Amino acid sequence: MTVREFEHIYRTHGKKLFRISLVFVKDENRAAEMVQDIFCSIWERRHTLEVQGNWENYLYRAAKFKYYNFYRDTISEQRSLSTYANAQKEVVDNVEETVHYNQVLDHVEQLVEQLPPKRKEVYKLSREKGLSSREISQKLHISEKTVKNQLTKSLAFLKVNVAPYDC
Repeated sequence: MTVREFEHIYRTHGKKLFRISLVFVKDENRAAEMVQDIFCSIWERRHTLEVQGNWENYLYRAAKFKYYNFYRDTISEQRSLSTYANAQKEVVDNVEETVHYNQVLDHVEQLVEQLPPKRKEVYKLSREKGLSSREISQKLHISEKTVKNQLTKSLAFLKVNVAPYDC
């Protein structure tokens, strides 16, 4: 697939794919992210991708599968948040556990301060401000891949250094 062919596919189907994705997720940012992911995937696989039938059907199926993955991840995240919320309730009920929890938070904050400046900035924008990888990449003028790499390194550092703290 050439750049020209890819651009033609994007110009021809991009807006419709966005509308379809928006119907699925009911959130413009998520829909735009889904469309970007789909077209990035097509571009990355441009040398080996073989579409049977027309592009419209292929892109519809791709959007549907992206939505299924999004839905699955959302359900999983909600379960994790529910589990986390229940655990927090138990911690608040127990003064000793609350003190320990606050100590762990302080320890994590100290560890975050030890991160290299750019990594710390990416981590704080993600975890404290709640920005997505795309928003961070736009704000800091770096690629999303760099943002994801920085977050992965930050979380690995925190995991290794918080584990001995017995949280």
